[in-house]
Amino acid sequence: MAEWHPSKYSRAQLEERRLAAISWIQQGAQSQQEIAQHFGVSVHTVGNWKKQLKRTGSLQATVTTGRPSRLTASQLDQVRTLLREGALQHGFPDETWTTRRVTDLIGRKFDVWYHHDHVRRILRQLGFTPQMPDGRAAERNELRIASWKEQVAPELEKKVAQGATIVYLDEVGFSLKGVRRRTWSTRGVTPLVTLPANWEKLSTIGAITSDGRFFQHTKSGAIRSADVIQFLRHLLRHIQGEIVVVLDNAGIHRAKATQAFVQLHERLSLVFLPPYAPELNPIERVWAYVKRNVLGNFCARSVAVLKAKLMVAWQRIRYIGLPLQLMGASVRGDEAV
Repeated sequence: MAEWHPSKYSRAQLEERRLAAISWIQQGAQSQQEIAQHFGVSVHTVGNWKKQLKRTGSLQATVTTGRPSRLTASQLDQVRTLLREGALQHGFPDETWTTRRVTDLIGRKFDVWYHHDHVRRILRQLGFTPQMPDGRAAERNELRIASWKEQVAPELEKKVAQGATIVYLDEVGFSLKGVRRRTWSTRGVTPLVTLPANWEKLSTIGAITSDGRFFQHTKSGAIRSADVIQFLRHLLRHIQGEIVVVLDNAGIHRAKATQAFVQLHERLSLVFLPPYAPELNPIERVWAYVKRNVLGNFCARSVAVLKAKLMVAWQRIRYIGLPLQLMGASVRGDEAV
């Protein structure tokens, strides 16, 4: 009865079989047919093993190095540095790196011209992957932002240590038009999400605090300075001691009525963020979470349905402790205004 053998061997198993066959071949007690049957190979393979053993004295696998790279390790490091400088620095009209542009860059710098498909492998070898870039306003003042981080942020931390509550405040709009997000689908079949072509929206003014609380007020239409004042009044009722509100430079925040209200309350003060620096306000991540994980691919047929969905979102934020994750503090569920 013939022995059973697996249909496919690993490289290690193949080498183990060859090495096991050496003693059978060297003893010369079995015929090539018997050796082939025992090891599950053809007679021709046994013949090749005998020739290799006679020629090299071993049946161990040889490792081939493959075709040498046309770029040295030093040149590949230079390519990485050039890519990090950005496409604009190398004469391209925007900051998009494509495989064809990288092919052109390598060719011009090192006179080595690859096919753009091979450049994709080089990019991955250098640690690059295709990604969706973050957007940044061209009007940003990076020096001013760096100065705020170095001078204002440490002062806010001192305020917290002294017992003050830091409140990060912002407004956001939620449209019936909805938000599309990635989803799994059959290969080659683009998924379809039905969303109303309606720009009617709800607006939310919200805040997270340095002790981990979350406040919000949601209404139809836009947030105005009167809504900001009402929200600040709500914060004063629910937060004891000194309150430092960190917010952006929106007109409703700098309005005379808003400033006058702040002047009337000694324990309330405002600290303005640098223009076009939303990454400095942690509540922006709350809004991103809601749009992606609560409203993503959700079709609200009316403002009432959208508002009900947002109420679920606010409850979820308090339940999962998102302000806690952003601020590193305990969360207490406060009611909406």
